[in-house]
Amino acid sequence: MSPEPAPVVSIIMPVRNERRHIAAALHAALAQDIDAPIEVIVADGMSADGTRDVVALHARDDARVRLVDNPSGRTPNGLNAALAAARGRYVVRLDGHTIAPPDYARRLVGHLVDGDCEAVGGIKRAVGTTAFGEAVAAAHGSRFGIGNSRHHYAGPPGAVDHIPHGAYDIAIARAIGGFAEDLVRNQDYDFDHRFAARGGRIRFDPSISLDWHVRETPRALASQYAQYGYWKFVVLRRHPSSLNARWLVPPTLVVTLVASAGLSRWRLPRLALVATAGAYGGATGTTVRDFTNRLRSSEDEKQSLVNSTAT
Repeated sequence: MSPEPAPVVSIIMPVRNERRHIAAALHAALAQDIDAPIEVIVADGMSADGTRDVVALHARDDARVRLVDNPSGRTPNGLNAALAAARGRYVVRLDGHTIAPPDYARRLVGHLVDGDCEAVGGIKRAVGTTAFGEAVAAAHGSRFGIGNSRHHYAGPPGAVDHIPHGAYDIAIARAIGGFAEDLVRNQDYDFDHRFAARGGRIRFDPSISLDWHVRETPRALASQYAQYGYWKFVVLRRHPSSLNARWLVPPTLVVTLVASAGLSRWRLPRLALVATAGAYGGATGTTVRDFTNRLRSSEDEKQSLVNSTAT
């Protein structure tokens, strides 16, 4: 029996307590229709909910799946453990709660093979399964909710400073030392900044997308973004040149509202308060309208599926 061909593409997945989504995420990763050998390396952060058992079962049934340990349980450590175990020339980063369409890896890696860039990513399409989750997903898909971060809602293709769940030339990824393990969050942004500084060209292709499950409760969402905010500051202090103007919008809004309210007895601050509140209200209305249209479209798709099944 001839040996299995060496993988060309390594899909790496850092996971911890992802039992709810891991089977679907693995199924999607293994269903990639790329014309090249692949492997799926799952770095488990000592899950306590049965995630590890699900991965081990897949590894037993499919030799392309490999399970590696991440004793720290932290995302950057898991990414580095998977990166160290990877045997492919290209690495595609997924998560335990992402659902990649069958052409995802093929289309990403196609850019790298063609020499367009050394890293490429597409749209991270937010998905919610509860009413709160759907609202969060709608905010993620709105310019008002997420700013000018193109990979959340689309935009023109071209060079960018950051991509989510992208494909990378593994040689450069290893040359820069992988992911910074002292960064609990925002290690992917730090990685992309160092990747570009090493000469790696990062490209955004809005025609490529994957589904990403958002946090489904207010508490989980608040915890996620509190960590994002803190670690974004840490990364900014480390790489001052990475500052993006959109990061200043939320604190500027808060300072403007508080200052205008405190000085509202004077005409100019009062006008500033009204103008700011009006702009915020208008943008909120637009987001609510977009969310309503999104829900209506989703319901129409479900009804169409029911009708086609009935016939």
